[in-house]
Amino acid sequence: MRKIYLLLSLISFVSYSQQKKDWFFGLEIGNNTITSSNLSNKNSLQGGFMVEYYFTKQWSVLGRLKYYKTGTINNTKTAYFKGAVLSLPVDFKWEYKITNKFKGNLFTGIALNKEVKSSYYYPPNEKIDYSTFFVSFNAGVGLTYFLNNKTGIYINYETYKYGGYKGTSGNILGAKNYYTENNLLNIGLKHNFK
Repeated sequence: MRKIYLLLSLISFVSYSQQKKDWFFGLEIGNNTITSSNLSNKNSLQGGFMVEYYFTKQWSVLGRLKYYKTGTINNTKTAYFKGAVLSLPVDFKWEYKITNKFKGNLFTGIALNKEVKSSYYYPPNEKIDYSTFFVSFNAGVGLTYFLNNKTGIYINYETYKYGGYKGTSGNILGAKNYYTENNLLNIGLKHNFK
């Protein structure tokens, strides 16, 4: 009986998922805040392109290509890193209806990052040959207003955590690892060309 129920559930999910198969393409721009550093110029402009595939009315896969600055600093301020990355976040997104044209969403996934600019200000005896390719955790929340069935304007807030490892500093209480971490505020436009 359990197998029949599982099979019927799977068939209904697949049938339901075939009801909505839409591709959206768009552009986004916004503010980037480096949260892993208290250096000056923590805020900067960031932007990118997005592709979203809805496989049901409420669920989609969201892929983007983004450019933003990042950095870290140790707790004694004797070593810091400044750089910029090209990031490819891939997220699962759940969208819920607020009104007919206004929808909220939550999303989470991972981001593949490649440093395109790296500047290390470390003491001479410290390692600076850290990997320029790294993965980070990505999560966010947003709102979308659909102008019509094909075009939407959105705003979202997202965080990138546990990015590129840039060293460890120790003290009496133990060691602390340093990773690049950022918060991004995006405003974007997406459109279905079908």
